[in-house]
Amino acid sequence: MGKYLKEDITFFWIDMEHGNERRCEMIKIVDFSKVQGNNLPYGGNAGLKKGFTWNGENWFLKFPKSTKGFRDMEISYTTSPLSEFIGSQIYEMLDIPVHSTKLGVYENKVVVACKDFLQPGDRLYEFRELKNIYSEELDVFEETTQTSGFNTDINAVLKVIETNPVLNSTSGVTERFWDMFVVDAFIGNNDRNNGNWGLIYTLQGERKLSPVYDNGNSFRNKASDRQLLKTMGNEEAIQNSAYKIVHSIYVKENGGLINPFEFIEAGKYEDCNKAVERIVPKINLHKIISMIQEIPEKYNNIDIMSPVKKEYYSLMLRRRYEDKLLPALEKIREKDKEIDSVLEQKAMEACMKRTAARTPERKLDKELEH
Repeated sequence: MGKYLKEDITFFWIDMEHGNERRCEMIKIVDFSKVQGNNLPYGGNAGLKKGFTWNGENWFLKFPKSTKGFRDMEISYTTSPLSEFIGSQIYEMLDIPVHSTKLGVYENKVVVACKDFLQPGDRLYEFRELKNIYSEELDVFEETTQTSGFNTDINAVLKVIETNPVLNSTSGVTERFWDMFVVDAFIGNNDRNNGNWGLIYTLQGERKLSPVYDNGNSFRNKASDRQLLKTMGNEEAIQNSAYKIVHSIYVKENGGLINPFEFIEAGKYEDCNKAVERIVPKINLHKIISMIQEIPEKYNNIDIMSPVKKEYYSLMLRRRYEDKLLPALEKIREKDKEIDSVLEQKAMEACMKRTAARTPERKLDKELEH
């Protein structure tokens, strides 16, 4: 694993679904305390980062961000590295390209190592940079709606994806947008903004979607265990935290942040419906919750993930899936059946009309034969 890196993998966990203790390979915690920095810069607003080279590849550490300046904080640092790791693992389980991550420690802090997905000569252009590329249709659209790089009006964003000459000629952009919308709702990521997804331009002139990255704002990363326990002790609070009082970064047409579950439930956007049909059948709750359980509680006396967090994360995922995403999928499938039934009926009626129109011709043919 590298000259300066150590791992620890032997732990037990309780299989809550079957009520027995299992021995398994737990998720590996890597000690990054002695990695040598390579001084490569990595941007973003998620806290401090340290670039380093690992087995000949560029990686960087993401450190937990201080909560100083936030209101009503009971913890000194966010749990964003843990959220980044778990969110990224879930994306991977759902077969969506995502950056590689390793959960670890640096001195006395929990960190996450993220593999640099750019090859030498590659350039990442974030959506906010691509958003302002000129097109005549967008020029007309901008007369009534502001489409600047940081604007997150949902209809403006979708219009850009539809008409932007770079985005609409790059394979999979629309599908990726909606896949992220659905998965981010599932993991509670409320900060999928215009600066944390985009396209890679390679040295060879190829243009392609980047893997998904920046998942650290998932799973209520500023809450203490006491606050999570309080939430889990009340059904109304559970529903509020899981899907009622939640929002994405995107703004509704009439203003106000979108509640992603209400948006999905409404079923008004066909591409969003298709994402639900792609994503929800792939959700394996048992596998995901097992992954969370396999994260060690401690490493060398450093707290990694408490039992309270494991219970809360698992509960939120289960309630979002069972209460919202699964019913949304069933509703979409029922609607598809109704549409198929109507189309089948119309096809039968058209066939009967063609048959009826040909009946006089057949009679005439028989008369001529005689």
